[in-house]
Amino acid sequence: MGVACISVILAVGPASRYLFGKLPRMEGLKIMEVEHKIFPDGESYIRFPEEVSGEDLIVLQGTHPPQDRHLIQAILIGENALDLGARSIALISPYLAYARQDKRFLDGEAVSIKAILKVLHRVGYRRIYTINMHSPWIAGESPIPLIDLRAEKIFAKYLKTVGLGDSFIVSMGKKGREMARMVAEELNTDYTSAKSSRDKRTGEVKVELDEVSAEKAVVVDDIISTGGTMASVVRELKRRGVKRVYAACIHALLVGGAVERIMGSGAERIMASDTIPNSYVEYSIVELVEEAIRRELR
Repeated sequence: MGVACISVILAVGPASRYLFGKLPRMEGLKIMEVEHKIFPDGESYIRFPEEVSGEDLIVLQGTHPPQDRHLIQAILIGENALDLGARSIALISPYLAYARQDKRFLDGEAVSIKAILKVLHRVGYRRIYTINMHSPWIAGESPIPLIDLRAEKIFAKYLKTVGLGDSFIVSMGKKGREMARMVAEELNTDYTSAKSSRDKRTGEVKVELDEVSAEKAVVVDDIISTGGTMASVVRELKRRGVKRVYAACIHALLVGGAVERIMGSGAERIMASDTIPNSYVEYSIVELVEEAIRRELR
């Protein structure tokens, strides 16, 4: 009697269909686009168009804005897969929502990333892949294996292709310093980290920066949300005499007038990846998505 063939299916969720077309064909991987629609009341409908019983599923579903909708869809996809007899499910979420609230900054606050990881674990995901998670240290406390893939090398390679490989690299905070170091080492250039502090209630950002002597600088952060910190650093670099300053990030949320704020501070342009659909994508993280898939295919 022959041995039954167990397949691996890449289940492409509604949040990440824009990435699906960029992926190369991979041997041993079946593709299934998850059917979905939004009911008139705003609820999500999910359906698998083919059999998943006995199969291993890799779910490609980002949790970028609208975060709550995309998280619910990830939950429905995972629960549906196991309920229909899938052997296992893993999640690739290029941007993992709620990761910025990793502790209680004020008494009584919910630690949102812990709650989200617990929910995804209870749904049945056996592993989560994400890219440049805002709070990577939370992986040690996660109830589910959490693999944080890094995009610094991809970003550095992109800078070389557009003639910015000799730029001075600036980032923010202790975690940002590691990010700046990784990019600068790939470019064989100098870097520093700005010290920023944010008022926990008002959100006002203050920036301290070491001496900088450069013609051009790239300020890179994992996330640009409202752009307040980025704009403050750009403005300070311009004040220090840096002629050309570029704003860059992995995850471009760009909410609440962020673009106007950053460009108004003197930035040449905004450069972002495609972990989140946005109008400022200049480089792709699809090779990291491919890496996550190939890990699951082993």
